[in-house]
Amino acid sequence: MNTPTVLAIGVVDAERIVGSSGLNRTFASLGVRAPGDGRTWKAVTGRSDETFRRIDPVSRALVLAAEAAGLATVMPREHAAAAGLVFETEVGCLESDLKFAHSITAGMCDGPVFPYTLPSTCLGELALRHGLRGPTVCVSTTRAQRGIALHEAKLLLATGECAFVVAGCVDVLLREKASVEPVCQALVVVLAAGGLGLPGVAEWSDGAGAYERWAASFGAV
Repeated sequence: MNTPTVLAIGVVDAERIVGSSGLNRTFASLGVRAPGDGRTWKAVTGRSDETFRRIDPVSRALVLAAEAAGLATVMPREHAAAAGLVFETEVGCLESDLKFAHSITAGMCDGPVFPYTLPSTCLGELALRHGLRGPTVCVSTTRAQRGIALHEAKLLLATGECAFVVAGCVDVLLREKASVEPVCQALVVVLAAGGLGLPGVAEWSDGAGAYERWAASFGAV
């Protein structure tokens, strides 16, 4: 089985947005709490995107991490339509679930939040922005299971189902709930089939701690 090539990496955490594209901005310098508000996209990229205002925090983190990776430039446009998406999450869409449930309790249903009460909706937001129409997989994991998305991505590449896969993890919860502590983390890794001979930015790994090592290489945690 050919080893996948890591074409790009993007990271969003509680402190910053950083990645192999050269993007490196702290949320403190932007004057907002991670993963940003409706104005963060333009502040970071200089480009307007009115849809960024309406998306949930999980989608914001994922979209910003993809921008830090330079997804729009590192993946050949002709391959985007067949590229896969494989991500894993521990807290899923709990942030949106809590917000929607609170709105119902308060007697005023927050309809725009409802689409984000599915954990895979953030992948849809990423796919729409980059024209990704290949296999899409959202996996619920525990911290001890980290890396399942990377195994799945490697399999898609090895079987020839995809030549490129966007993979990683995303967990955003802005409030403490029961035993779950607040968290903000999204890591996007753009992968290509090893046989394509494209240059990489980091060594491939699908073992324990792979996300942490890639994030640490950019000074993120």
